[in-house]
Amino acid sequence: MPSFQFLPTIHESEIATCPHCTTRQYLKNSHCVRCHGALGVSYVRFEIDTPFNAGSENQHQSTARSIGGLLRSLRMRRHICQAELARMAAGLNRSYLSRAECGHVLLPLSKLLPLLRALGLSAVILRFDGQAQCNFRINLP
Repeated sequence: MPSFQFLPTIHESEIATCPHCTTRQYLKNSHCVRCHGALGVSYVRFEIDTPFNAGSENQHQSTARSIGGLLRSLRMRRHICQAELARMAAGLNRSYLSRAECGHVLLPLSKLLPLLRALGLSAVILRFDGQAQCNFRINLP
C-alpha cells in the first residue's frame, strides 16, 4: 500500500521568503535563518510502492485508500470540515468527498486537483526514477 510522510523540504536549492521578516533564503529546513520563524512551507512525500496496473482491482482500491487517507490528513491539519472543503472545491458533493476519504472511490484528477488547491497546496511534483519507482510530492504553503 502506498504511504506518505510530511517533509520540511525536498530540495536544498529551493528558495522561499519568510512571511515574518521577508528574508529570501534557501530551504534548509522549515524555519527562517534570520528570525527563526516558521516559513510555512512543507511537503508530502507519497511513495508508490509498486507500479500502477490499471487492470488490478486490488491496486486500484489500495491507491484509493491511500489518496483518501492523504486527503483526510491534509484536511484535518487545516482544521476544515468535509462540508466546508467540498464547498471550497467548487461544488463537490460532501458525501462524494467522504467516500473518497474512506477509499471507496478513486477521484479523477479533475476532482482531485480542485480539492488539493482548496487545501492550500500550490504545486504537485512528480518524480520518476527509472522504470521501477515514482515519488509523488505535493508542495504545501
